[in-house]
Amino acid sequence: MILIVSLLILITLIAYSFLGFRAAFKTPTSKLIISYGILLAVFVAGILLIWQRQTSDYGNVSLWLNLLIGMLTAIFLLLLFSVFFFGIEDIARLFVWIFVSLLKPKNRAFPKRNKNVARTLLFIGAITLVLVLYGVLFGFSHYKVHRVVVEHEDIPASFDGFTVAQLSDMHLGTFGSIMQVEKGLEMLQKEHPDLLLFTGDLVNNRSSEAIPYIELLKAIEAPYGKFAVLGNHDYAHYARQLTQIDQEADELKLRDILNSIGFTILENQNTAILRGNDSIVIAGVENWGIAPFPQYGDLSKALAGVSDSNFVILLSHDPSHWTEQVLGFYAPVNLTLSGHTHGMQLGIETKLFKWSPVKYRYRNWSGMHEQDGKLLYVNRGFGGIGFPGRIGIRPEITIFELSSK
Repeated sequence: MILIVSLLILITLIAYSFLGFRAAFKTPTSKLIISYGILLAVFVAGILLIWQRQTSDYGNVSLWLNLLIGMLTAIFLLLLFSVFFFGIEDIARLFVWIFVSLLKPKNRAFPKRNKNVARTLLFIGAITLVLVLYGVLFGFSHYKVHRVVVEHEDIPASFDGFTVAQLSDMHLGTFGSIMQVEKGLEMLQKEHPDLLLFTGDLVNNRSSEAIPYIELLKAIEAPYGKFAVLGNHDYAHYARQLTQIDQEADELKLRDILNSIGFTILENQNTAILRGNDSIVIAGVENWGIAPFPQYGDLSKALAGVSDSNFVILLSHDPSHWTEQVLGFYAPVNLTLSGHTHGMQLGIETKLFKWSPVKYRYRNWSGMHEQDGKLLYVNRGFGGIGFPGRIGIRPEITIFELSSK
């Protein structure tokens, strides 16, 4: 029923947009039908491909598929823009018609559409298409290395200058080219981090999405180890065609893949990293997020045996966990590393200004945050899901340098 209602709404919006452009330009109906037909063909093909992706294992790596999905996104945005602006114009035309009818009852002709509105919409649509195609072709692999110095009195002197790399939200099934992933991992390897931490969402739906990238990920070296936690997408819950038993089996396969890559999975556990006579603690929780996301994380288990004098880095996929539980927790957590938000893969980031629509869902959506002496860093993500591109919010590799006060 929901699908039928959604289709009826979509058909109504398309028809309204069609009538708006036809009235504005007085284009021969046949030519406009052909133009709209081509756009709708791309639109429908894109919807079918997205549906196929959502119900499969994202196993087909294809840049052409991503481009088609990008064009679908641009067409859908143009449709929304046209309905919005034509709607405003029609409301204004209605008020003008009522006003004129009251003053001059004999002149009740309904005002014609303004061509400039339609021209502006086409201009906006062209810009949107360019941005979307840029986001798919270049933005999705336009990686940025963020360097962050973490200074804290609990960091032992032996760890002064110690480097920790963070990857998050790889979503390997979304990439259109293995070379896109290879480019980012080569940038990471050039940093020669002492320790590598991964904060979840290796795949979108199923573990098989990671198979083409196993050797690339295995080649990343970190002398003090590689540790990971699971994100909400790693439990195969979004592979809805699978039974619960099959989802649990696929989750085990993903864990095996992470182990084969060289990651130690911290499932509500902690481990000590030794350097000289000193140590720091890396703790990890299973995914914990505000509903509808799963809440498997258990801080008490993850921090069992940790001393108040230890410098603790907690891996927790969803940054809402920091706000809801970590801040008020009795045991010390100096630095929490999260991801999950992707910066919505869309926004503006400059030295003076930072904005993304995701800020209205997550207060802490990127970069470093501090409260009550505790730190949270939210990684913008290495990959993405849904829209296979990025506009304004670049994919991230984070390098932390520990500094002992």
